[in-house]
Amino acid sequence: MKTVLDIGDFVCCDFCNSDGETTTGGVMIGSNAICGDCCEKNGYYKDDYEYKDEITEFFSKNNTFKDNVLIYRYKRTGTIKGEIVIESF
Repeated sequence: MKTVLDIGDFVCCDFCNSDGETTTGGVMIGSNAICGDCCEKNGYYKDDYEYKDEITEFFSKNNTFKDNVLIYRYKRTGTIKGEIVIESF
């Protein structure tokens, strides 16, 4: 059985759960969206960051984290709507 939850344009950082409206930039690591504040704290913007090759996408520091995630969703799916899919075994 599969349950799909429509979360609309809701966005949150996968590290700190911030809604992303008060931070800019951010990155995607796989399917995880990390806000700009957490990127700064963890050194993801540093040129010598050891695992830089694992970062899927760097977001624009000119946009809020929320706007960046919504743009990313739209580019990938054609909509800004997010979904959470829960599958039971």
